Amino acid sequence: MLLIFCQWPSCCLHRFGHNGRKIMDFFKNIAAGAILACLAGAPSWAQDVTLTLGHVAPPNTSYQAAAERFATALSELSEGEMAVDIVPGAALGGLAELWAQTRSSALDLHLIDIGGVIAMKEGRAFLVTWAPFLFNDQAHFHRFADSDLFVEMMSGMEEATGIKYLGYVGDRPPRIVTTAETPVASPEDLAGLKIRTPQHPFVIAAFEAWGASSSPIGAAELLIALKTGVVDGQDNGITDFIGGGYAEANKHLTPLNYILSGLGVWMSPGKWAEMSPDQRNWLTEAARRAGEDGKAIHDAEIAEAYAGLDGLGVTVTEPDLDAFRAAIAPWIEAADGKAWPEGQYDLINGL
Repeated sequence: MLLIFCQWPSCCLHRFGHNGRKIMDFFKNIAAGAILACLAGAPSWAQDVTLTLGHVAPPNTSYQAAAERFATALSELSEGEMAVDIVPGAALGGLAELWAQTRSSALDLHLIDIGGVIAMKEGRAFLVTWAPFLFNDQAHFHRFADSDLFVEMMSGMEEATGIKYLGYVGDRPPRIVTTAETPVASPEDLAGLKIRTPQHPFVIAAFEAWGASSSPIGAAELLIALKTGVVDGQDNGITDFIGGGYAEANKHLTPLNYILSGLGVWMSPGKWAEMSPDQRNWLTEAARRAGEDGKAIHDAEIAEAYAGLDGLGVTVTEPDLDAFRAAIAPWIEAADGKAWPEGQYDLINGL
């Protein structure tokens, strides 16, 4: 309608005499105002978007590498329309705080270990993923992450919280054990030692079964705790062990590899609701690409990390895995049907 008025021929304007030009200008102003109003009311997805991503790990770790792969893929897919501001090192809060911020939509994106969803009661279906020796190798964990069972477990958390799981963004190194002075080859070698672990009951139970006492300490405080002797050792992935600088204080490493896992990225309900169909596709595809790229370099990164241990003065001690498995077996048997649904451990272990 506005275009018709604005394109009246001059012969029509003569019918209005001197006021014809004023009428024409009037309708032009209406048209311009309507266009500006439409632009002002345009949805947020019509503009460039910068998302804030928080994680708890130090910058030189597998967490940061996965976050950077995701950010790069998202920028490429959106041709620069979407960017990610990465905030590492628990600068925005610890695990519980980051989940709370994501759930309330105060934080756009949260990157964490897949098993980290258990920090919310709605994610407790993933408790079993922390059970020692559940997975035989990283390929086994991939089969689980690609399974219908995984989708069912994650969907339950999404429906209950509104938080959107975007996808798997990379492998984590298997969890090793390092100590300051004691080479660890068997559970007996851990007896009496204080080992930093995640604040997870299954990990704590495992180290207690192996004779150690567990001391949950955040990543930001761990290096100081190791240097000052607050703890004798720690468990982590090898790249995180090196990237966090923990080799300065711990010179003995045991590749226990008792927990295997990977990293995921989640988006807040409010931010997901703001995304256009294209942006949603870019986000999930960016996660997929980050995950595939991470898988492709995982083995090489682990090999490179082990090759660099000599230069850091770190000695590797091979463990008696049968002894560690035997020591934790009674706990796993007792937990079945209580800590997780009966038979779930064996179901996942057999994938």
